[in-house]
Amino acid sequence: MGRTRGTNPNVKSRLDLLTIAAISVVAYIVQNVLHEAVGHGGVCLLLGGEPTSLSTAYFDMVDGSVSPAERRLVAAGGAVVNILAGGICWALLRTMRGAGDSFRFFLWLSMTINLLTGTGYLLFSGTMQVGDWVVVIAGFEPFWLWNTLMILVGVVTYLLCIRLSLSTMLPLLGGVEGIDLKRAKSLSLYPYLIGCVASTIGAAFNPLSPIFILTSAAANFGGTSGLAWMTQLYKTSWFKPSTRAGVNIGRSWPWVISAGLLLALHIAVLGPAVTF
Repeated sequence: MGRTRGTNPNVKSRLDLLTIAAISVVAYIVQNVLHEAVGHGGVCLLLGGEPTSLSTAYFDMVDGSVSPAERRLVAAGGAVVNILAGGICWALLRTMRGAGDSFRFFLWLSMTINLLTGTGYLLFSGTMQVGDWVVVIAGFEPFWLWNTLMILVGVVTYLLCIRLSLSTMLPLLGGVEGIDLKRAKSLSLYPYLIGCVASTIGAAFNPLSPIFILTSAAANFGGTSGLAWMTQLYKTSWFKPSTRAGVNIGRSWPWVISAGLLLALHIAVLGPAVTF
């Protein structure tokens, strides 16, 4: 969906905010669908469970259609699929160096939000005592030990994903004279705000409870919050500018139209929930 590339790493390439917003909407909604439909729903079906409903904020199934142990697997499935998806995007980003700049940015953003969501859920569930991983460790004793371990694993893996995201972002920024923090924020903070709002809107139409609006917002804004602050770490000596030319993201109507259609489906179809 559009391919232009600068040749001089010292020359600032273009960043069209409308196209970046569109890519952000697509990446966040795909991440959400992977978590709820492929992760929770897919594991449920593989284990022989009976799904009842699927929305932007939750997946539900018939009580007793899977064993208690299998229910833990269903609960963990969302985060696990997100982590696997993030790994696939990382591999594609490394191997598809000749891909168009817009698509490279999509891969980087998808990698980042999937990894942050998958690892951040451990921290979210451990500190807030809600969400998928509370179901996973329910009944484990001593609970405080398991919960503490879950939080620690969440913190460590989240920070490691931040490090990976910042390292793989450098070739997208370019500029041998230094890391452009303003440009970095355009590719991280701006997509974070746009993507979180887009993926949370549908939860307002869920038929069960207003609480799902809050949990959806917390999962989106909290889980991927690293995008809002991680570029500040570029001020340290841990990262060096890339010698590659930064991405040149021009206006791409295919991305804009795709984002509009996907957002409409996300809100109108998955927002009120699909029942089975």
